[in-house]
Amino acid sequence: MKIGVIKEQKEGEGRVAATPSNVKAMVDAGNEVLVEKNAGVGAGFPDSEFEAAGGKIVSHEEAWSSQLAIKVKEPTSAEYKFFEKGKIVWGFQHLASSKETVDAMAEKGVTAIGGETIVKDGKLALLAPMSAIAGRRSVIMGAYYLEGQHKGEGILLPGIDVPGINPGNVVIFGGGNAAVNAAQMALGLGCSVVIIELNDDRIKQLEEQFKGQNVRLVKSTEENLAKEIKDADLFISTILIPGSRPPKLVKEYMVKSMKEGSVIVDIAIDQGGTVETIDKPTTIDDPIFIKHGVLHYAVPNQPGAVPRTSTMALAAGNLEYILEIAEKGIVDAIKSDDALASGINVYEGKVTNEGLAGSVDHEYVDLNTLI
Repeated sequence: MKIGVIKEQKEGEGRVAATPSNVKAMVDAGNEVLVEKNAGVGAGFPDSEFEAAGGKIVSHEEAWSSQLAIKVKEPTSAEYKFFEKGKIVWGFQHLASSKETVDAMAEKGVTAIGGETIVKDGKLALLAPMSAIAGRRSVIMGAYYLEGQHKGEGILLPGIDVPGINPGNVVIFGGGNAAVNAAQMALGLGCSVVIIELNDDRIKQLEEQFKGQNVRLVKSTEENLAKEIKDADLFISTILIPGSRPPKLVKEYMVKSMKEGSVIVDIAIDQGGTVETIDKPTTIDDPIFIKHGVLHYAVPNQPGAVPRTSTMALAAGNLEYILEIAEKGIVDAIKSDDALASGINVYEGKVTNEGLAGSVDHEYVDLNTLI
């Protein structure tokens, strides 16, 4: 199969969908791999390493001429012109927040595989390491933007060992993988942590996991969320519904009640986010805006700011699926691998993820009826 490694076009994005060792594995399996010029430079992988692995360095257009185009993020509008029937596009698509992209894929008959919806052994296998990175980095960025030069509160989030100077209060909305990583990072800094979670069983698990540590678990209700957010120096929303746009659970009146100069980080802004005062994503280069005196950090590709770490974590997870598609063809690969099938968001222009279909007002089609 002809596989194209596409250079990311998203502002501030330095990740690449394959490392040189991935490319070698693809080539060794009998595939032709077209690597777009400078695709890996942002992650510390020069063209020479891809060439040594057997890849061919090509232009943007030629990389897109492949049967299977592998990316990190969803295609930009400038890349829609490369869509054609039978084209397979791999990446973290997060299509629920981009009806325009789904419309273009549907019109041209594209198959889109979203790494964020791949479920293996009951877990979001490919999304997990990216969520971990985003969770940890959210605390780092929150601490940074709480500083006075950014119009933050002017506090040192970890505090210092001086009487009367306490560490900051970090409130985390959601109790999944990103939330756990954010909590671990905040605890490592010595912060007080509150986790707001809906599922009672998950609350019990988290209570056990953080037993003896400065973490308080709170049942997720609008009343409790409104109460806890008032005391947050840093509020991190981690709510993600794979394939679907989440509801705006963090209401504007809640944001208005927050401390002047406090910080909100919405990790799941890729899918539209949960914070009512965030109506569009920001970028790594221009990451914040201030509303009601609260700093809002709404970067949808946080792991892209640490592209070396993120690329290696991503490449460790996606290779088996790429090789499977190349060896068996997309239909047989889907039929033989339920995890891969769970990643099919769009198949030859038909929306096959039910949550996505509802989010972008497309008809949902059961994948099994198409293959």
